[in-house]
Amino acid sequence: MGDRDTEHWLRQHGLPYFVAPRARSRALLARTAPFLVFALSFDVLSSVVLEVTIDLDTVSASELTLALIALLLVIAVPVVPALLGLWTSRLLRSRAGAKRPVALVSLALYLVVDPLLFGALGFDDPVDTLGQNAAVAVAALALTWLGIGALLAWALRAALRQFGALGQLATRALPILMLVVVFAYFARALWEVTASMTVPRLVGVAVFFVVLGLLFAVPIMRKELSTLGRAPETEGPPLTPLERFNLGVVMVMAQAFQVALFAALVCVFLVVLGTLAFSDEVLNSWLGGHGDNAQVLGVDLPVRTAMLKTAVFLSCVSSLNFLVSVSTAPAYRASFYDPLLDGAREALAVRAAYRAGR
Repeated sequence: MGDRDTEHWLRQHGLPYFVAPRARSRALLARTAPFLVFALSFDVLSSVVLEVTIDLDTVSASELTLALIALLLVIAVPVVPALLGLWTSRLLRSRAGAKRPVALVSLALYLVVDPLLFGALGFDDPVDTLGQNAAVAVAALALTWLGIGALLAWALRAALRQFGALGQLATRALPILMLVVVFAYFARALWEVTASMTVPRLVGVAVFFVVLGLLFAVPIMRKELSTLGRAPETEGPPLTPLERFNLGVVMVMAQAFQVALFAALVCVFLVVLGTLAFSDEVLNSWLGGHGDNAQVLGVDLPVRTAMLKTAVFLSCVSSLNFLVSVSTAPAYRASFYDPLLDGAREALAVRAAYRAGR
């Protein structure tokens, strides 16, 4: 594998600071093109979809159908641009001759067509949009040169790959928490607390659990990485502080995706369970003035807002427990933690060969 192939492999695995500094500006615009495609499609979709309000008086479909349509529209806003960005990245990897044309076209679309389209639709002034898009494009080029673009692109791909572990998470990790979580879920006092939480306060609670998780995960990851660096198969120049930081960030983010996916599973499980188990009479008695339904694009979802808040709160608690379990318990470490360490060993071996070749 030549130097360019190795550098591409390292960037693909979220390790841009393992690449020699002289190679950072190579094909810079082409490496930024997937983000420009993402930004362009996200601008268009978010401006159109989030301006939509479904008028229930003029639509004859059932409430459940309308709720599903509204949810799909909201989900499409981040998902479709992400898929388009990934498709652009794959196109540029498979067709080397397309790099420059695709990069120039994506830049022209973002800087020229996007502002004109916004102006024609009456969303914003074309000159203002051009200035904003130009600033975003310059920032994207700078961040790509610094290696942040490669790290973010890897994060997106890793997040999508984690969906492949959905079945394993559901069958192996969920049962260890369901007993405690379900008992807490049926406690009226918890519902009264979470129902009275504002959205910023609930976000603050979630951030608090994220910080606790980092305080637990980062020291463990540092210890594991120091052990890996001394392994015989990863012999090479000592890691620089920047390379060590880069590898640590990748490892922590990869584990964060597993925890986030588990939290989402718990949240969905609890919402479905609550919808089946709680009657309107019980919820009205428990919630009092906080018994309104969640809304998307003006459509009432068949889920109480308080139920979503309670599910989110318990999913945060469960995710911290899950993180501790997969990091310490042998049965879960082999399934969720050890593959991350195997990936780190491979990256260190590739780095050693890359440095030896140079």
